[in-house]
Amino acid sequence: MAVNPLALSRQLTHHQRVTRLYRKSLKHLLSWTMNREAWREQAVLLREKFDENKSLTDKFQIEKVVKDAEAQFELWRHPAPYIHPKAPGGSKYERNVPPPPNALEMLPMEEEWYKEMMDWADGKN
Repeated sequence: MAVNPLALSRQLTHHQRVTRLYRKSLKHLLSWTMNREAWREQAVLLREKFDENKSLTDKFQIEKVVKDAEAQFELWRHPAPYIHPKAPGGSKYERNVPPPPNALEMLPMEEEWYKEMMDWADGKN
């Protein structure tokens, strides 16, 4: 059976998989606590858990540890994760989008009217 090289290239390396799991876990911790000091304590504990298995060399044991960690992440996933208000999916995403520059350009007639009004307001008239 021939192996599709494209399918192989789409698979993550072990390093990528562990790094993404760590980053995802760190970011997800913020959903459970908004206090940075409490978050920092949990982040240090999380890092210790990752460092405990840093020196493993057996591929099967490493795969088991990573799968267990991914399963634990799914188990502790927050039901309503925090999304920054201005991020996609946030409550203020694309709210009050500034108008395009061409919408702010005045016609020559409007510029003349604006100049007359400013002169009148400044008492030059």
